[in-house]
Amino acid sequence: MQTLNTDLNTDIVLITQSANITISEHGGRAKCLQRLLRMELPVPRTVALSFALIHKIAAGTFTNMGKILDHFDSKTLLCVRPSSENTEWGGPSAILNVGINDETFKEISITLGDKVAANMYLSFVRAYSIHVARLDPEVFDSIEGNDEIALANALRAFEDETKEKFPQQKSIQLQEVLRSMARAWESTTARLLREANGAPADAGLGLIVQKMAL
Repeated sequence: MQTLNTDLNTDIVLITQSANITISEHGGRAKCLQRLLRMELPVPRTVALSFALIHKIAAGTFTNMGKILDHFDSKTLLCVRPSSENTEWGGPSAILNVGINDETFKEISITLGDKVAANMYLSFVRAYSIHVARLDPEVFDSIEGNDEIALANALRAFEDETKEKFPQQKSIQLQEVLRSMARAWESTTARLLREANGAPADAGLGLIVQKMAL
């Protein structure tokens, strides 16, 4: 079994040209982004989360989202993407627009228009509901369009299914997205599929948290 590093200085790393990013600890996607920065290409602000930290998140032993969110402006929307050692080993689907809520929806409506804002919020509600809350996709398949009416219907469907309001705090959204992706990677089915593609049984997953480029 691989040794898990528990040093937050390497577990949560802002990707810069000189940051300590390695494929063996943070995955290929994180290293690729660092290479792009070293080529002086534009890369949105990105934080790499190590294999060790994702393992802890899957086990429910890390919940301090502030250590991640402190790297971003409070109004910044985020995306979370997988970063394994080998892209052929697969990984959970990326989740976009983390941090959008009723308040930011209104702000985006002013700057980008109602339709764009509604589509962004609706896409996140659907992704969160299906991949994080694990609700039946068919509940949302029946919602047509991508306007404010469709958004209202999706938020109502989430509440009907979970008996809770859709989460509005970015820290809670991020925590649940990371936990869901971490646990999906460590599930028995995912492990067996990776092993069929030549991955070691203890292959780790890194995640990258990145500023959305609107």
